[in-house]
Amino acid sequence: MEGFRHVVPITVRFRDIDAMGHVNNAVFFTYLETARVEYMRDVVFQTRSPNLAEVGLILAQISCQFKAPIFYGQSVEVGTRVVEVRNSSFLLEHRIEADGQLAALSKAVVVHYEYQTGKSVRIPDELRARIEAFESGSTS
Repeated sequence: MEGFRHVVPITVRFRDIDAMGHVNNAVFFTYLETARVEYMRDVVFQTRSPNLAEVGLILAQISCQFKAPIFYGQSVEVGTRVVEVRNSSFLLEHRIEADGQLAALSKAVVVHYEYQTGKSVRIPDELRARIEAFESGSTS
């Protein structure tokens, strides 16, 4: 998927289909969540099993532009990239394709959050460096 170094395949389940015969719009957000979590595990934390109680990354905002329906049996992929790292948050972009064709575009804001104080906090330099290195192509 051009422009996205992190791509997650999605299996369309029968339960994802609504009465209209296509993937329900709400399910697109589940696909985005799956891709977002995989990006965090692979790029940000670089471990398949981070301590979720200590992660401190929360979804603050998400939007989705639906471009085409997805049907049962199609091959679906979700591309994820960080396009901006801010002080205490970063901006994600997602692209959902079904059989290689654009199905949806999404933007999300993820905030580094400290649960003890209930406030956002600066993204640690180590996490910032991992994201920037991955997105620049200087790591695998």
